[in-house]
Amino acid sequence: MLIHFYTFVDKIKNSPARRNKTLLILMILSFIINVLLWIFLYWQIKKIIDSNPEYTTIPLHYNVFFGIDKYGEWYKIFFMPLTGLIIFLVNSITSFMIYSKKNILSYFLTLITLISQVILAIAGTLIILINL
Repeated sequence: MLIHFYTFVDKIKNSPARRNKTLLILMILSFIINVLLWIFLYWQIKKIIDSNPEYTTIPLHYNVFFGIDKYGEWYKIFFMPLTGLIIFLVNSITSFMIYSKKNILSYFLTLITLISQVILAIAGTLIILINL
């Protein structure tokens, strides 16, 4: 089992995708957006909780038709950047693994990762605006 893990890591290390600047730029941008989302949400939630310590639940979802339709504990807002991090890891590893066989699919995976990070950042910003 350990041998399979080492061959997996070796396959990612020696992937030709490491030399592709487009893939690396898309991955770096996705990672930066995810890190900024973590920092932004932490900073804003800390400010909201510090100003009103009695807040145990906050609005987590807003619907145009019904208004706020989901409440939850303050820490559940961090499931959004966690989902983005999981998407980033899975898509990045998959694109590194399949780059030598299907490089166009690697481009799609990394572009989808970037688009999902941008959508999650917009959603996180809008949730913070609901809570203000």
